[in-house]
Amino acid sequence: MLEEPKTEFDLNHRTMKDSVADVFRNLILTNQLEPGERLIQIRLAEQLGISRTPVREALQKLASEGLVTFSPYRGATVAEFSPSELDDIYSIRIALEGYCARLAALRITDEQLEQLEALFGQMKEEYRRADRWQLLAVNREFYAVLYAIPNRPRLYDLTMKYLDMANLYRRMALAQESYFKRIVEGHKELLAVLRERDSEGVERVLRVQMEEIREMLQEVIHEGE
Repeated sequence: MLEEPKTEFDLNHRTMKDSVADVFRNLILTNQLEPGERLIQIRLAEQLGISRTPVREALQKLASEGLVTFSPYRGATVAEFSPSELDDIYSIRIALEGYCARLAALRITDEQLEQLEALFGQMKEEYRRADRWQLLAVNREFYAVLYAIPNRPRLYDLTMKYLDMANLYRRMALAQESYFKRIVEGHKELLAVLRERDSEGVERVLRVQMEEIREMLQEVIHEGE
């Protein structure tokens, strides 16, 4: 039985910029800060009881993640989430990643399976620590290893390109408590069919999981409209 993740947020082990970025990221991804909303630095700093510098640095960090945009006239605003962009990206991801996973199941070695198992172990540890964003980083590494197995460089590059284009939406998904609680079980299921070298099963599991994520994110976006 998987342990419930910790909920404490220890500021002593994080920089002020990262701590503030975590606060804003959570507010954006849970629609408490709405798409298009202006983020006025002095007001945010006053609300948190801190100087403007860590607020500015946190917003710049979130801009690099695609969650915040800057313009000369409006300053920082919450990024707009596009249902049509989400649908386009996930339609392509489902096709590419399903195919990659199918090929991987046909070629995977015991050593590569052990590498994926080790990354899955890291994911479980990040889940227990409730470190969603480090879990996301390990999750990307898991898929990078899996999709490299077919040894098809152009297919790999294209697949990872679209996976990274979905970074904003992947963060949004992981911010949803229902998905966060399922992510480990989903990878456990995927590894089970990989161990069997079941190529059709691997593709089916991956496609179903990603389709569920797309539908959940569409609901989240529409709720925020």
